[in-house]
Amino acid sequence: MTDATRGALDAFNALPAQAARDALLACCASAAFAAEVAGRRPYADAADLHAASAGVLARLDWPDVEQALAAHPRIGERATGDGRDAAWSRGEQAGMDGADAALRREIAAGNRAYEAEFGHVYLVCATGLGAGALLAALRARLGNDPAAERAVVRTELAKITALRLDRLLTTAPAPPSRDHAPPSERAAPDTGPPPGPAPTLSTHVLDAAAGRPAAGTPVTLERRDAAGEWRRVAAAATDEDGRVRSFGTATPPGAYRLVFDCAGRSPFFPEVSVAFVLAAGGHFHVPLLLSPFAYSTYRGS
Repeated sequence: MTDATRGALDAFNALPAQAARDALLACCASAAFAAEVAGRRPYADAADLHAASAGVLARLDWPDVEQALAAHPRIGERATGDGRDAAWSRGEQAGMDGADAALRREIAAGNRAYEAEFGHVYLVCATGLGAGALLAALRARLGNDPAAERAVVRTELAKITALRLDRLLTTAPAPPSRDHAPPSERAAPDTGPPPGPAPTLSTHVLDAAAGRPAAGTPVTLERRDAAGEWRRVAAAATDEDGRVRSFGTATPPGAYRLVFDCAGRSPFFPEVSVAFVLAAGGHFHVPLLLSPFAYSTYRGS
């Protein structure tokens, strides 16, 4: 965990109860979710917070899920307001910015059909997805029965909440300065050499059987901690070009892995995990070439 994330988590742990609930409501607008996750503080690290969030979301009653859904605008409709949740929503739907009028009409019609069928807004983790991929997912989900669609909604809500928790841990107020603390309580100055620049990471997925980029593929980034355990760092989905250009988080040197959700793309591999080591500095590109019964990867550029 980076120093910035550590400071943000410490600040979140120290918030008054209502302020912590308000911060969590920007991540998931279920009052039950916010109350339970806030009530479990303090959290030891970001992975601890993510695990608690995922557990609470999995146990939410459906009316609580519907409360969360009600805070999300329709795909193609820009969120209003100056709160963090509205700003995050606008960023998440950035893939709609280049959509032409005809595609917007198709998505609006799909939204109406979806709401008539299921009684709530079409929720999808739109981060990294273009308008075409959002429309394709909408049309595919219209074929679900209500029980299956509720399961998909819970999965998408969990993805969105996890991404917003990551953002919360980069925007939460920093802990109070200790510049005026007594000398015995001040941290010793760091006299070692400054660290090198953190490496950056990207990926893309090519569906070799279809001969085109695998748009909308969920990808999770994990880092191995000092105990050898894999800890979730970030999550994203490939854009219309099959790419995740950035995971939006710091990646200091260490051992990482990308976990690709390949369900529906390969009959044999429900997921593919690729582990690698990031050294200081430079850009690392780790693509996946996926076939029905084989896959390959390499360090690209």
